[in-house]
Amino acid sequence: MKEKLLGSLLIVISTIAAALYLYLLFLAPEPIPTLTLKLTALAIVFVLLAVLGWIGYVLLTTGSPEDVEKLVRELEEKGELSEEGG
Repeated sequence: MKEKLLGSLLIVISTIAAALYLYLLFLAPEPIPTLTLKLTALAIVFVLLAVLGWIGYVLLTTGSPEDVEKLVRELEEKGELSEEGG
């Protein structure tokens, strides 16, 4: 029941947000549509750069494949990792 309420709430919120965005782009007086487009572009760029930074962080902090293979061998020797289950 909670999931249906949350789903309904998300639909209502997204519909209101879409209507507000359309208003800001097409019906609001200048300079609001220009500002709306600039803020939208800024948000998209920030999200893309955040994803790029996160990928860089993961690549920086992840061990090399040799380290992972060594860890797997050690776990297999201790019997903590079965060869079937991975």
